[in-house]
Formats: sequence, C-alpha cells, structure tokens
Amino acid sequence: MEDDAPVIYGLEFQARALTPQTAETDAIRFLVGTQSLKYDNQIHIIDFDDENNIINKNVLLHQVGEIWHMSTSPADKGVLATCYNKTSDSKILTCAAIWRIPKELETGSHESPDDSSSNPQTLELLCHLDNTTYGNMSCVLWEPMGCGTKIASLTDNYILLWDLQESSSKAVLSCSTTLKGKGQLKFTSGCWSPHHNCSQLATANDTAIRGWDIRTMCQVYCIENAHGQLVRDLDFNPNKQYYLASCGDDCKVKFWDTRNVHEPVKTLEEHSHWKEPLQDSIIATYEEHEDSVYAVEWSSADPWLFASLSYDGRLVINRVPRALKYSILL
Repeated sequence: MEDDAPVIYGLEFQARALTPQTAETDAIRFLVGTQSLKYDNQIHIIDFDDENNIINKNVLLHQVGEIWHMSTSPADKGVLATCYNKTSDSKILTCAAIWRIPKELETGSHESPDDSSSNPQTLELLCHLDNTTYGNMSCVLWEPMGCGTKIASLTDNYILLWDLQESSSKAVLSCSTTLKGKGQLKFTSGCWSPHHNCSQLATANDTAIRGWDIRTMCQVYCIENAHGQLVRDLDFNPNKQYYLASCGDDCKVKFWDTRNVHEPVKTLEEHSHWKEPLQDSIIATYEEHEDSVYAVEWSSADPWLFASLSYDGRLVINRVPRALKYSILL
C-alpha cells in the first residue's frame, strides 16, 4: 500500500458499526454493519490485499434490524456480537445477540465484488443476550485476553457480565451492577482494560467516565465532567496499563492516568500544536470522508493500518505514512 494512497469502499446503505476481526492476526480483515429501515441489513466482510492494494468482500444478511454496535471474539474468528434495533409493542428496543459467520467465510473472501452481494448468505444465530428487564443495549465487550467465553454488555444503566457456554450457544448472566446517581443516567460507551488480569472496565455516561472492578462490581474511580459535552468513546493504551484515552462532543481528546483522575495528563483540541514528543501529538489528519465519521479501528494483523467509517457508508482504509512511522519508532 503506497503512502498517502487510501483505499475506499462504498456500501449501499448507511453504516456506523465497524470492527476488526480480532482473532485474525494474519489477514487484514474488517467487518462493517449497516443501518437500513427499508431493507435487510448486512454485514460486509472486508478483506484488504495490502500487496495489490485491492479489497475483496463478502456480504452476510443481518435480518433482525439496524446494527448500532458490533464486536468480534478475541479467540474465535467466526463469532461476533451485534447490538441492533427491533420493534416490540410499538416501541424500539436495542437488543444484542451472538452470531457465527458461515465456516467457509471465516478466513476471508474469495468472491468478486458483484458475486457476493447478489446472493448473500445469512448469519447463524447462536444466542440472544436477554435484556428484557435491563433496557436498551449500547455495546458488547469481549474479555480482551480471554478465550472468548466472557463478555460484558452495557444497557441503559446496567453492566451485565455473561458466560458463554456450549460453543457460545448459551449466554448465562453471571453478575451485574447498576449505574446510580441523580437523573436518568445512561451508559453511552465502554471498554475492557487488557491490564490487571482483565479485571477492570471503563464506562462513559453523559460527561463522566467511571472505572469498575468486575471482581466486586464496584466503582473504583470516577471522572466527573471529564468532557464539556457527551463522552463518545474510550480506549485503554495496550502498552501502558494506567492510561486511558477519551473523546467527546466538545471536540477534545483527553488522556488520563487512572491512578490520579483529578486532571487529564494531556488534552488535544482542534488546531492545537504540541512541542512535545511526537507520540503525544497529532501526527496526521485524514480527510477522505464527506459525512460524520462514526468509527475508526486498527487492524488486528497490521499495527500501522486502520479503517474509518462514515455514516454515508464510506469505508476508508489507510496506513500511517512511512516517514511518520519511522519517526514514532525512533
């Protein structure tokens, strides 16, 4: 893939769910979920051929509803979770389910772009995550270093921990905790820390960030007013166990040390210029999208390649420029 030469793939429908195939570390593969009110929704399996700079794809039907969030098992290439909308008693409820990709498609696409979409296959339903008494699902998080049998889901104001049994065909609720406080608090996003033996979660609700110890299901830290507006997303640094990044509707990215959450370690704003080491700076800007960008994910197979997805269904695959990569490594 040449520097500064993005590869663009267009979906027929709008989309905001994007995830790498986490268990795949040899091939560059992403999954994209669509949002359509009129037609059956789809999951596109995107294979990127880095040597020839081309995309191959397969399309799977996701007939139960619009996909709002998607994640993949860290241990099984064929297993994924989706959060999707369904209508029940004239109300819209966001649910979650575990699915299996057809065996022949787990390891990548061999179809031409036209062949796979003209006769799409259907996902195999493994089990539902029963949220009848817990409210809308916002996301499903897999234990990052696990064997693919432990997941956490965030509903309106609950954290639910599940054990997947019988080859993921059964989800058993193991424990839960409630988000408490004034008003109608709702989780918007979360992430599972790969550190501390995977015993901590971070969640966002409104402008606050909270840390949880899943062994006791107790809150271990809280960053009130972490952002001036809604916190949109969170991510742990995989190499530094106490560092957490957050972004919000206030157009800021903040970095936190969870041992001392009174002030962010660093704040990045639009048009900020940092004089400090390159790894703490904005090192590149990508402008291939013409609509709101809802997801950015790194490849599980190539640490210097990432995909971004905008609501108009445009998927862009980019690589960190070679010169910047060498600067970071140095």
